[in-house]
Amino acid sequence: MITRRRVFLGLGASLLAATACSRIKPLTSHALEEERRTAGSPALAAAAVEKAHVARNWVAGERLLGSGVAVTTRDAWHLGSITKSVTATLVARLVESGAVRWDDTAGELLKDVAPDMQAAYRSASFRHLLSHRAGLPKDIPMQLFLNYSQDATNVRDERRSYAREALRMTPVGAQEATFLYSNNGYLVAGAMLEARLDATWEELVRTHVFEPLKLTSAGVGPPGEQGKLTQPVGHFFHGGRLVPIRVGEKFADNPYVLGPVGRVHMSLDDVLSYLAAHRDTLPFLKPDTWRTLHTPPFGGDYAMGWMVHPSGDLWHDGSNRLWYAHALFNKGRGVAAVAATNEGRPQRSATLEKTLLHALAAIV
Repeated sequence: MITRRRVFLGLGASLLAATACSRIKPLTSHALEEERRTAGSPALAAAAVEKAHVARNWVAGERLLGSGVAVTTRDAWHLGSITKSVTATLVARLVESGAVRWDDTAGELLKDVAPDMQAAYRSASFRHLLSHRAGLPKDIPMQLFLNYSQDATNVRDERRSYAREALRMTPVGAQEATFLYSNNGYLVAGAMLEARLDATWEELVRTHVFEPLKLTSAGVGPPGEQGKLTQPVGHFFHGGRLVPIRVGEKFADNPYVLGPVGRVHMSLDDVLSYLAAHRDTLPFLKPDTWRTLHTPPFGGDYAMGWMVHPSGDLWHDGSNRLWYAHALFNKGRGVAAVAATNEGRPQRSATLEKTLLHALAAIV
């Protein structure tokens, strides 16, 4: 499942504050390689940009452990739950087009899909679902989760089935007043979009986010091609060692149904372009819509797909247990940064935070 080690404790102190107040050394290719060796990861990558300067990126290691095939700055990285911000951005784009409304509810859009949903969820809107305030549990039970496939053929049927299971679950607390990080919420939001627009989430995100923002490397699922080593491969830690799981193999990613929750991949450059669109509030969305995305609708520190730090950093991380990534941007300082690795051990979260610190120090 989509997992996160430290749910919204923040990146320790603000990363930008840390780079400004301490003697953090700027990231170099040599330093990144040393960090990768210390971590024991197949590969490690980072990129950062300040508004007025050219982007910098760094990579170290191999696409596949022991292959001798080096990663490149053009390679794509699985972003895990950073995908949630992409789904929220998709909803925002569709709100502006008039296709949906922020206050459309599960009761309205999924009444035929989940007629037996818990009464408490009937009023759950996109605002509630995208800010983890709908009262939904984090995940469906594992015995049900394992029924879903890696096959795109029937993804809408599977997504409806998954949403139905989630909406039958007992609420964890009162709507709006209760915050619980919920993969279920983003899955339900994706099913709501599909019900209204009669298209898959994958089709919608490509048409309304990837193409307008010119994110040419962006895709869904693990990057690469079956039988070829054209992209990094995710690695799972099992039996005391990292085991590569290549495209086409079972468990190379979470089930296809979880697209809206955490299956997007992109190159470093495209991640920076995506982050810069949020940082610079590009005309891709209206100013008020950007503010809606970046502001917690019911208080707290989670907006729409972004954790909000008091410093002004907006950030998210994500892992599917084979990859790990961190991303952030700060409007006031005009920076954006991402760090990623092709293995998913929980301790890599700290490695990526440290890497982001050094990457930011190289540009500020």
